Amino acid sequence: MITDKAYMLCILKVLQEYSDSSNIVTMSQLKAHLKNDYDITPDRRTIYAAIDALIDMGYDISKYDENATGYYLREREFEPGEIRLLLDAVYNCSYITQKQTEELLAKIRNFLSVNERKKYSYTNIINPDKKSPNQQVFLNIEILDEAINQRKQIEFTYLKYDENKELVARREKKYLANPYAMICEDEHYYLVMMLEGHSDLSFYRVEMMKDIEILDSKISVSSRAANLDSIKKIVYAYSGEPKQIVLSCDEVGLRYAIEKFGKEIHIRKKKTEEGAKVSYEIIMTAPAEGMLYWALQYMEHIEVLAPDELRAKITKVIKESNY
Repeated sequence: MITDKAYMLCILKVLQEYSDSSNIVTMSQLKAHLKNDYDITPDRRTIYAAIDALIDMGYDISKYDENATGYYLREREFEPGEIRLLLDAVYNCSYITQKQTEELLAKIRNFLSVNERKKYSYTNIINPDKKSPNQQVFLNIEILDEAINQRKQIEFTYLKYDENKELVARREKKYLANPYAMICEDEHYYLVMMLEGHSDLSFYRVEMMKDIEILDSKISVSSRAANLDSIKKIVYAYSGEPKQIVLSCDEVGLRYAIEKFGKEIHIRKKKTEEGAKVSYEIIMTAPAEGMLYWALQYMEHIEVLAPDELRAKITKVIKESNY
């Protein structure tokens, strides 16, 4: 026997699936969906009572006496703009497989009505070949999350691409590490960890990990001793002791610096002659190794002034470049 609670759930599911402000479900349509989808035939009074109960429970449902047509769900877990943002983010995640991408997109679309889903059924322009072939990514995340929460060490195989474009083990022996956190940085998902026997943090890409095993042994270096605060200063997944960096840049470089390093950087506008391009001096703290690659990427707009050893490295890279 179908209970009143079951009727309520079925009616809610129908409204979630078929109704929105542009597609109001009439009473006859609602009854047809209930019959087709759940093989139930409640009478009008049962439907009225169920909808009123759903409204009392907090669901924002527009009724016939408001819109003169029927019923629709006014509010959902996510607004269409939020769904679009989530869909685009998943589309552009290079660290999950194409199959996992499609499955996750389908789950996100289910938060929309069947009619709204049609607006978001497009194929994004991202190249599927950029997607990771590693099927263990979601499993990796679950295992790593458990290890981090339990403060236990892990062993894992780390992968690399060979000349046949296949993922293979970087080395035969598994890595032994203390895991601390997972972060997304520069379009990749990293495990923040410390290799056993080392004293510096490392950042290993989660999609390049395989066969992760949680050990019985607790982490040998606590998260406090590992100085996780230094993660805030990473650049291109390079950590290390932050150094004071002094840059000279134009207005374009200023935007890149603020977007990358936030508003904690110190900015001073330089005095320039009338008609000359505006320039700025920026002072920040960041790992020098990561800054090397970042500065090279934007060298048209940014010049490293200090420290001297970083400026010398950049000069050497430029002079020895194949270009």
